[in-house]
Amino acid sequence: MIIKTEYKAEISGIISQVESLGNVNKRLDLNIPTGDFFSDPWQIKTEFVNTPLGNILQTLGQVGQARLLYLESGETYTAHADPDDRYHLAITTNSYSYLLDLDSKKLHHIPVDGFIYKMDTGITHTASNFGPRTRIHLNVRHLLPSFKSNENALRIKVMYRDYDWKQLAYTPVMSTINKLIKDKIVTGFKKIDDTEIHINTQSFTIFDDILTNLTKNGIEMQWSKI
Repeated sequence: MIIKTEYKAEISGIISQVESLGNVNKRLDLNIPTGDFFSDPWQIKTEFVNTPLGNILQTLGQVGQARLLYLESGETYTAHADPDDRYHLAITTNSYSYLLDLDSKKLHHIPVDGFIYKMDTGITHTASNFGPRTRIHLNVRHLLPSFKSNENALRIKVMYRDYDWKQLAYTPVMSTINKLIKDKIVTGFKKIDDTEIHINTQSFTIFDDILTNLTKNGIEMQWSKI
């Protein structure tokens, strides 16, 4: 789930910069979109260019959305999976702050060591802060392949959803797409809204098992060629 990369930041400068930002409510974007949210490189905000945070983004090259994520003491995100993997850099943390691999039931703690860690977000996961101190991570999205309207494509849409539709539908679909992008079976991705995505693929049966399971759980999905 978590791999330590070769990228290392001068962490003391980043800590000082984050402390100078003052109170931040949950998250702060460090860059802005230039086109498609998932596929086009994001541009570093002017106020972060040539700063410790901006420099680490520059080092990573073309990336997607980059955010400071603040997880307060006692907070936990809902369980989910994502189509795009992430980079993580721990800026402040405590011994009881973890990224949780819910598929394998394992806890992962990222130390404040200046290293960038790559996270496979195709697994069902969450983050929890069981400690007394706010956890702050730099979270950076990997870019996904662009959707191409002139290639074979599949439309996936949730037609009926109840309170836990994201756990029942969004999570298994995004987990599968994450893996299929890595396997180059899905070659393009576009999110229309929270209930609809378009993907490029030559195989239109790759989601048959998921569709069957979702139907059993009362989730109505629509799958169609575009």
